[in-house]
Amino acid sequence: MSKKAHIFSIALILFSCVSLWAQDSTSVNIVSEIKIIGNKTTKPQIIIRELPFKIGDTLLVKDLTKILDRAQSNLFNTQLFNFITLQPVYFDEQHISVYITVEERWYWWAAPIFELDEVNFNTWWKEKDFDRLSYGAFVAKENFRGRKERIAMKVQLGYTEEIAFRYIVPYINKKKTQGIGLGASYKRNHQINYGTTQNKFNYYSSQKKYVKESLAVKGSYDFRPKLYNLHRVQLDYNNVNVSDSVVFYNPNYLTEGNNKSEYLSLRYYLNRDKRNLKWYPTKGYFYSFQLKQDGLGSFDKEINSFTAKIDYRKYIPLSPHFYFASSFRGKYSFTKAPYYLQEGLAFASQVVRGYEFYIINGDHYGLFKSQLRYQLLNKIYQLHSVPFSKFNKIPFSIYLGGYFDAGYVSNESTRRTNFLTNEPLMGGGISLDFVSYYDIVFRLEYSVNKLKEHGFFLHFVAPI
Repeated sequence: MSKKAHIFSIALILFSCVSLWAQDSTSVNIVSEIKIIGNKTTKPQIIIRELPFKIGDTLLVKDLTKILDRAQSNLFNTQLFNFITLQPVYFDEQHISVYITVEERWYWWAAPIFELDEVNFNTWWKEKDFDRLSYGAFVAKENFRGRKERIAMKVQLGYTEEIAFRYIVPYINKKKTQGIGLGASYKRNHQINYGTTQNKFNYYSSQKKYVKESLAVKGSYDFRPKLYNLHRVQLDYNNVNVSDSVVFYNPNYLTEGNNKSEYLSLRYYLNRDKRNLKWYPTKGYFYSFQLKQDGLGSFDKEINSFTAKIDYRKYIPLSPHFYFASSFRGKYSFTKAPYYLQEGLAFASQVVRGYEFYIINGDHYGLFKSQLRYQLLNKIYQLHSVPFSKFNKIPFSIYLGGYFDAGYVSNESTRRTNFLTNEPLMGGGISLDFVSYYDIVFRLEYSVNKLKEHGFFLHFVAPI
């Protein structure tokens, strides 16, 4: 082959490669059909509502896999399905049908309640006080009428006696952009915490009478114009009564010197959620912003608490098995709140790990959390001996991780009696996280804090 012919051949090959790349980068698929399989209960429009595409949309071929993955995450986050697959089926080179196959969850739940009235499981395990056990029954219908509605009722005795009702309707209009929620609960206790000393709860109890009774009625309106943003306005009616002895020990438990408070609360939430899985994310982000005013109108003019909260979480896949997660949460109180309305770092995942045994309440707080995880196992187990299809296929994952948390709580009124307020808090350690279906998360952690305290801790929610 001559030198000119050789150069021409190379140029022809390069031109062909560039042409193929350009064609692939601009080639499109047209969604001609969406076919849903396996939805025995769920209405098709509830599934279609979560898709980032619709019939007639034009999708770039190079983006198709990413779009279908996003649609799968959206459907998982409805918490209506155990398994979901999306598959394009080609009518021709351009037109496709998207086949969505779902395996629905179990939607009827009637279960006994055994709850520990503690900050977290670890504080209860330290004392093992079974008098702090609440028990009863919980009945719920998820995906009511196949429209993602939820209706639930709770009857509980023991440490906290409670009766509660909740009904959530996510969509009340044809465009499925508006929803409402209604709820009510009545609680009463023979024992309550009335304050904190040395970052531990102070308790008052009476077996002869109830030392606290509370009634709450809630109504909310949701506006979700697109897939990932949710606006919520919620109005609560609250009626709280405590015994005179509680007021004696803490005059600021409710309002100064009063043992009864009746007030309205108004809240506004803005959430943006692009996580791949709500209960244990490995990719995406979430942020929320909240404004809350406790005390409106003429119910209780002495309650006047205005707060703002932020919550930002980021999840980054570093490789097929390594993941990084971080978050920041903060609260600022514009006015002084009574003890009953104070919050801080202690509950659920809102804790600097290593400080699970401490109550750190305050007017303002900030919390940073970070974790590096390695996926040790990700498998689906088939239980052939179980005849129920909604329970015989179990996804199971295990993550090994290392973490570092930091936080700060500001509370000038308890500076002398609670040594962890107005102080930087730091903790870290290693973790083993177990994740399964029906949003089950179990975490075993070994933590060390700034006080050089260390130990094992158990948790039942995602760490970040």
